[in-house]
Amino acid sequence: MDVPDYVIPGHSEKKKDPLYPTLIEEDTPSNQKEKVRQHLPVGGICTIMGGFLVCLSFGSDFSYWNINTYLTSYMRQNGYNEGLAYADFVFLTTTKMVIQGAAMPWLGGLARRMGPRIAVATGSAIYSGGYLLTYLTVRHHYALAIFSLSLHGVAFCFVYATTIRTAQAWFSPRRKGLVASIVVSGYGFGSSLWAPIQTYFVNPDNMKAGNASACSEREMEEAENCTTASKDKYFTDQAVLDRVPLMFILLGTIYAVMGIMAVILISEPKEDKTEKDTQKNNVDEEEPGEPKGETNITNLSPMEVLKTTWFYQIWTGFFSISLTIAIISTYSKAFGLTFINDDHFYSTVAIFQNILNGFSRIFWGYSYDRFGFKKCFSVICLAVCITISTFPLLFNLGDGLSARVCYAVWMCVLFSTCPGIYAIIAAEVSQAFGPLHYQANFGLLYTQYIAYSVLIIFIRMVMFPSLGYDSMFVVAGGFCVLGLLVVVVLGRQWRRRE
Repeated sequence: MDVPDYVIPGHSEKKKDPLYPTLIEEDTPSNQKEKVRQHLPVGGICTIMGGFLVCLSFGSDFSYWNINTYLTSYMRQNGYNEGLAYADFVFLTTTKMVIQGAAMPWLGGLARRMGPRIAVATGSAIYSGGYLLTYLTVRHHYALAIFSLSLHGVAFCFVYATTIRTAQAWFSPRRKGLVASIVVSGYGFGSSLWAPIQTYFVNPDNMKAGNASACSEREMEEAENCTTASKDKYFTDQAVLDRVPLMFILLGTIYAVMGIMAVILISEPKEDKTEKDTQKNNVDEEEPGEPKGETNITNLSPMEVLKTTWFYQIWTGFFSISLTIAIISTYSKAFGLTFINDDHFYSTVAIFQNILNGFSRIFWGYSYDRFGFKKCFSVICLAVCITISTFPLLFNLGDGLSARVCYAVWMCVLFSTCPGIYAIIAAEVSQAFGPLHYQANFGLLYTQYIAYSVLIIFIRMVMFPSLGYDSMFVVAGGFCVLGLLVVVVLGRQWRRRE
């Protein structure tokens, strides 16, 4: 245990020094505060557990790549959506993200006024209700399924920043990154549960996906004999398809139970030091992106945040990584099925990649506390850029052992790095702009979802028909380079100019 310099052994003659009592009197209060912080508060631990649990349930969007294959295959044959393709799933994800990005600054402020328990209860009810409603909407037009599943975006606005900020309030500001990363790690670990649950519930016998054009000319009972010549392959076994609506009932029920448990666990500290002992400073007085001390806590309102250059730098960096996450989360399995037609293989890979997803968030949160935002972002962005840009090359390996190993390695690398952006962003918002308006300021960064949703739709409508999945992966790699330049290189120039 570290011993302060002023603590003198009992036998020392320095105790006679006239300065000694003064030092003890001056430092004892702060020393006592530090000792209090070293004892882990029970309420804080419960709040972290509750936040982890609710993020665990909300992690279903990291299994969209899996839901896409089942939902699209089912809705192609329900009589309302002939010609629906995997690539059309982008309209569901972009709708969710646009709603989330547009509403989060406002609903985040509302959530702060509601208090953490009511906010989490509201978000969890909307989220689980949306999945339960999808049991009905999936039987009709695709637009209705988009509506019910997009409620996830509204629910997210109530719970995500709220759980992070409430957990951080229990602990020392020096642990912002670590506390936030433990809470959001639930988001990463979630898909290690949800993807296998979805797969083994819907397709327990590992039925193969078939060629769309060939299957359309045969009866459904013969679908398993379809040729696998074309790229996109869909599930057509009737037993598999019949379980798809029930999957949403199962998931919605589990999410509702987890939400109730989270509400019971989450609470605020009696005295929130992060709101009580603050003073307003200019956010650019210190080098942005580097850890600051516990003193001089900044509290900027959303309008003041919009006047800082650092906000736009981290917004751009967040955008560049989020684009990759959205593409991988939506299309990785659909792309993989073009050369590895094994449903259970993707479920197995998902377990490992999302275990890494969860643990990597804790690692990056801890790294943020040690090294700051810029250094962590640089490593994340460089690794993501190289991996996503080379992802299309895996198609050339065919369906062999080398292809399966490389696919698993690429996915594990992506899910060890990409999710780190959420941990370091969650800590940096509080560190740079203050905890008082945390939810609203955090929501401002999520407006980048609107921008990348528009870009993904452009790629889907203009580039995908001629270039296929390659266009999505290469564009994502290019934007990673842009994010790296803006955050690390241009940041210093803008800082000097300001």
